[in-house]
Amino acid sequence: MNKTKQRVEAFFFTNKGGVRSNNEDGLVIPGTLISDLSMKIPESYSGEVMNALFCVADGIGGEQKGEVAAQLVLTYLQDHFAEITDEESFNSVVYAAKEQLEAYVEKNPEASNLGCTLAGVIIQEEKAHVFNIGDCRVYRINGKFFERITKDHSVVQHLLEEGVITEDEMRYHPRKNIVTSSISGDGIKDSVHVWFKTIGLRDQDQFFICSDGIWECFSQDELEMILQKHPGYAFLDKVLVASLARQSQDNVTAILLSTSQS
Repeated sequence: MNKTKQRVEAFFFTNKGGVRSNNEDGLVIPGTLISDLSMKIPESYSGEVMNALFCVADGIGGEQKGEVAAQLVLTYLQDHFAEITDEESFNSVVYAAKEQLEAYVEKNPEASNLGCTLAGVIIQEEKAHVFNIGDCRVYRINGKFFERITKDHSVVQHLLEEGVITEDEMRYHPRKNIVTSSISGDGIKDSVHVWFKTIGLRDQDQFFICSDGIWECFSQDELEMILQKHPGYAFLDKVLVASLARQSQDNVTAILLSTSQS
């Protein structure tokens, strides 16, 4: 049986943002892991794939260890994502990645709070496995509109679901940075809550994957407006420039991913 290849094009960046001194975010695209680096301009990737990972991670924990957590987890995912076929196998890989952090903390007790949140898309023939842990996000772009597919694990997501705040008010709420799930070296066996969904790929499908620094800096309407005026590479370039001009309070990382059947 012939396996379906997808032609993919991705534009991406990760940057320390407007006020932070270092970048605890990281990202993975096929063949490349970028961590502990602040990119001045977006870069691009294109190729034909049957199984490929596109993922962003946001390190947490302070003591300059957030970037270590992001790198360890992204490295493990990059090496093992091919084992992921469904939610159960995704959970297995995630908990194995968590064990990498537990082992690091055992050798470096001062890093006991290190961890990361993440979100991404695994392109697997005619399907996409979409996932997140924490408050990094995946949006699917429908024409001019962004549809948030993933569901945050956070206090403000709970407040949104309870009808206490709106989607846009999540960006400014004083508790916006409190996440209720992450991959961390906390020694707690079942501490990771996962959002995972498999969807069929449409021809000319498009996804936007980002860390929380992006959605806190831009409303969904603003992202839609920028993409409409500046498609492709120019979209990410404008988002990066604007996030720095706005003095984004957090690190900022994003991937714009386009797929089409080969």
